[in-house]
Amino acid sequence: MPVLSPYLKACLFPAVRNIAALLCVPLLVSVAHAADDADVQILGFSKAGDYFAFEQYGIQDGSGFPYSEIFVLDVIGDSWVKPSPFRRRDDINDRDVYDGDTFLSETRAKNRATAQPLLQSRKIAGKGKTVGFNPRTELTSDPHKMIVAPTNTYPFEDKPLELTLDEYPMSSSECANYGTETKGFRLTMKYQGIARTLHEDKSVPDSRICPHAYRIERIVTHFPEQAPPVFAILVQMESFGFEGSDRRYLAITGRL
Repeated sequence: MPVLSPYLKACLFPAVRNIAALLCVPLLVSVAHAADDADVQILGFSKAGDYFAFEQYGIQDGSGFPYSEIFVLDVIGDSWVKPSPFRRRDDINDRDVYDGDTFLSETRAKNRATAQPLLQSRKIAGKGKTVGFNPRTELTSDPHKMIVAPTNTYPFEDKPLELTLDEYPMSSSECANYGTETKGFRLTMKYQGIARTLHEDKSVPDSRICPHAYRIERIVTHFPEQAPPVFAILVQMESFGFEGSDRRYLAITGRL
C-alpha cells in the first residue's frame, strides 16, 4: 500500500557535505522498481587539480519535471564550493505538449548558464580521465570493489589502486516509518601499499532520503604537471522514491 513520501520533511534539512540533496515534492511512494535514475556528466578538474565538477540530471518521477544539479568541489577539502551546488527543476504544467527531452535540454542549458561564472572562476577545464567505470548494468562486476591502474600508460608503470565499499545498517527513525531499512557506507582506498579510509558514515544524512544501497560507480584521476595527482570517486546511491528506488551520485575527492 502506498505511503506518504518523506520528501517534504527532507526540504527542512540542508544538504550534507558534497552529497546531493534530492528534490522536495509531496509524493506517494511505492517500492516496486527503480523510478528516477539520474544520469551524470563529468565536467572535470581544473588544470592544477584544485577543483572538480560534475552534473547529475534527469526527469523526476511522479511529476515528470526535468532537473539538473551541478556540483563544484574543493578537491582537497572534499567540500562544495559556494554558491554550488546549483539545483534547477522546472515545473512544466503550463506546457500544452509534453516533450521530456526538449524540456530536459532547456533545464540543463539554463542551469549551466547559472553555474558558468563559478566554473570559469575555478578554471574547470575538463581535465581528468575515467580510469574505472562500473555501471549498474554491468552484471559481472563487483559493485563494492574496484581495482584500476590510476594512469593510462603502456606498459602500466604504477601500482594498482584498489577501492572497497562496505555497506552497513544505520537506523533512521524517520525512514523506519516508511518500512525502509537504511544503510551507511565506508569507502577505503589502498594505493602504493598505503590503506586509508576516504569516507565513513556515522549517521544517515536526511538529505539522502532513506538510502538503502550504494555502489562504486567510477573513479576519475588527474595528474597535473606541477601538482600532486588527485582523484574523484562517484558513489551511486539508491534511496526511497516515488515509484521505487531513486538513484543519485555522491562525490568523494582528494589527493592520491
